[in-house]
Amino acid sequence: MGRLISIASGKGGTGKTTTTANLSIALGKMGFKVLAIDADLTMANLSLVMGIDDASITIHDVLAGRAEITDSIYATAFENVHLIPAAIDWEHVIRADPRKLPENIKKLKAQFDFVLIDCPAGLQMDAMNAMLSGDEVLLVTNPEISCITDTMKVGIVLKKAGLVILGFVLNRYGRSDNDIPPDVAEEVMEVPLLAVIPEDPSVREATLEGVPVVEYRPTSKGAEAYMDLAKEVARISGLKAKVLGGAY
Repeated sequence: MGRLISIASGKGGTGKTTTTANLSIALGKMGFKVLAIDADLTMANLSLVMGIDDASITIHDVLAGRAEITDSIYATAFENVHLIPAAIDWEHVIRADPRKLPENIKKLKAQFDFVLIDCPAGLQMDAMNAMLSGDEVLLVTNPEISCITDTMKVGIVLKKAGLVILGFVLNRYGRSDNDIPPDVAEEVMEVPLLAVIPEDPSVREATLEGVPVVEYRPTSKGAEAYMDLAKEVARISGLKAKVLGGAY
């Protein structure tokens, strides 16, 4: 049975979409069958990063009752990786009902080893429905105290809602001399630190090229950090839920 993992954060701009894309491809490289879902219904950045920006059927069509969820799945150019894209126009956004996300996404659990859900930031209704579509959560934060505390709050809410918190990713570390150190961030977050993604020009270059860094420059520090994250997620996902029963 596949694992449903919501990629979540307390603030926008932390790198959730970048993490979702690179983690998807890294897991695909490891031989897992992966589905990435663009559940950020107003921004739709994952679709662009994954190279599918002209899909005829999107998650918005599913949430508007115009298509089945299986009709919105597309193969990507990346090995073993599929995508459910989102639309980028406001007409689709206003028709889509985010409350239908959990019931539709959970149907896909048996078809993939990993389903990664790129969620909106914060705790608004659209974000909550996206995050609650998963069984497990991977939190993404930057090394700034306001970002860490906001993301910690999201983790607390989701834990109370019954989701298993796998841990968090400290993204873009080393960008500033004032960055919160990883050990301090872990103490504040009160969940395991799974990976530190360094500030790496290759990640920015890859983003500009529209190709995730694990594919664009696989020997870069950023790409290697995402591969390490994929190995850790593959190791603990599912097992942690089984052992802890969602109690972490």
